[in-house]
Amino acid sequence: MKPKAIGLVRPDKSGLAAPKRATDIRRYAEHLGYRYLYTVRPPECHDDPVGYALNLVLDISAAALVVYDLDTVDNTPARICDVCDLETVCPPTTWAVALPEIGDSTHAHPDHPLTAMESHRIMQQHITCRAVVCPRKASALGCLVRAGKLVPPVDTPRGRAAARGLPYPVADNAHPPAVGADTQTLLDVLDALNNPDTGTCAVAAGCPRSAWVGG
Repeated sequence: MKPKAIGLVRPDKSGLAAPKRATDIRRYAEHLGYRYLYTVRPPECHDDPVGYALNLVLDISAAALVVYDLDTVDNTPARICDVCDLETVCPPTTWAVALPEIGDSTHAHPDHPLTAMESHRIMQQHITCRAVVCPRKASALGCLVRAGKLVPPVDTPRGRAAARGLPYPVADNAHPPAVGADTQTLLDVLDALNNPDTGTCAVAAGCPRSAWVGG
């Protein structure tokens, strides 16, 4: 089942471009792999259009709110990320939902779109982190893949071990499972690997993000 998403278009922000932006939002959400439900258009007289949309997100348990740009949410992505992921069409960026298990703000999702240079620095600073549990590294990874600066391996660790004739360690079931990232964080990273704009396509299923640090 694909994660659900709804869009938000504000007439007071979009003006005559509202119909086109609604179409762009739907197409972008479907491109990212969401099950797009509908576009929210709060009444122009509403005193909190962003809160209006967030209430609907909570009502239907949507994984993401998709908007054209940050101006749509009054340039406060953190408010959305307290509830769900925020997807912006321009620029194409994922603002990941805040994960309660991550108490250290140095691992939190960046509060601005990353550049390739910033992403390289983050990958070095978080070299021991796994992107599936570190939103900051996941954001940097996605940026580098989209920019064509990093090409992940196409085979899994199990496959590489088999090719070398090495035993593959079996997970110790005596230990509790690690808490991973939310589904949308994984989908965002996977989408970056298959973004047609980069000209690369990687089969990433089963490949831990720690294997990509070398890029």
